[in-house]
Amino acid sequence: MAQLDIIGVTKAFGPVKVLHGIDIAVADGEFLVLVGPSGCGKSTLLRMIAGLESVTGGELKIGGAVVNDLPPRGRDIAMVFQDYALYPHKSVRDNIGFGLRMRNIATDDIARRVDDAAKILQITHLLDRKPGQLSGGQRQRVAMGRAIVRDPKVFLFDEPLSNLDAQLRAEMRVEIKKLHQRFRNTVVYVTHDQVEAMTLADRIAVMKGGHVEQLGTPDEIYNHPRTTFVAGFTGSPPMNFAPCTIGEDGGSIILDGGATLAVPKARQAQLQAARGKRMTFGIRPEHITISAEDGNSLQAEVILTEPLGSDTLGLLKIGQTEMTGRFAPDAGLKPGATRAVTLAMSKFHLFDPETGVSLQ
Repeated sequence: MAQLDIIGVTKAFGPVKVLHGIDIAVADGEFLVLVGPSGCGKSTLLRMIAGLESVTGGELKIGGAVVNDLPPRGRDIAMVFQDYALYPHKSVRDNIGFGLRMRNIATDDIARRVDDAAKILQITHLLDRKPGQLSGGQRQRVAMGRAIVRDPKVFLFDEPLSNLDAQLRAEMRVEIKKLHQRFRNTVVYVTHDQVEAMTLADRIAVMKGGHVEQLGTPDEIYNHPRTTFVAGFTGSPPMNFAPCTIGEDGGSIILDGGATLAVPKARQAQLQAARGKRMTFGIRPEHITISAEDGNSLQAEVILTEPLGSDTLGLLKIGQTEMTGRFAPDAGLKPGATRAVTLAMSKFHLFDPETGVSLQ
């Protein structure tokens, strides 16, 4: 295990710049997730850490040593790929131990490490099979076993669960988290799935266009997003956004269409500098609730519903604004009906409509 330092790292392919000065310090034993849409640079950054891509500018340090010019085998890292990268003609046992044999580790030591990894991953009964005889989840366990036996300074995961079905992804997320809690290895994990990011990470780096849009804990990313991009990328379904105007008194938010939202006194101070200005209002689906009709409720037309079993998503039209709410399955939502709803105004967010930056 070791600390990983990414210091002002840039990457360009000819005239095209894809990473713009990335600065992240990954603590010894930390689980960092790089998340973002396709093309944001997360996989390129991971490949640079692994030594599979050159560094255009900046420094990469593993355990305090600069590794920019070291080949992959000299960096003491282990990488788990999206496509497993198993040798089809070799047994599971030989696939797991292959990297150790290339490093001239003693045969008895290899056998012990392979057996230990197989027990941890519960694939001992598969050791004599070939990859073609395994399911996708089993192949991913083999790929993880090959990384575990190395006992590297840093583990790198490149979207390792994207080829699995939904149930297997959920199961493997649990297994990966258990392994990290057991060994406390330093991990950098790339995914475009924000659910994976939220459930696995100690910290998340949300990337956009080759920049880190926000770096923080899952709680910070979800509850205190710095931009509309971060707020809209996290959460399933994501945060609702609506254009609005801040009341001249700084005590209300007026959505387009006329719906007026009273702001709690505890948060009115945040609005004083934006009085009378156009802003973007944001609120999470779970902070919209069915309520009794009173002075704090709004009339919402139910456009459609999405029953999920444990809860129901409802697309609502409030004035001229459509918002998605998360409700109990017995809430009795019916398309075409009008219901009174309340927005938890202690939980709202405001963003500058031009820069997308949070007001808070």
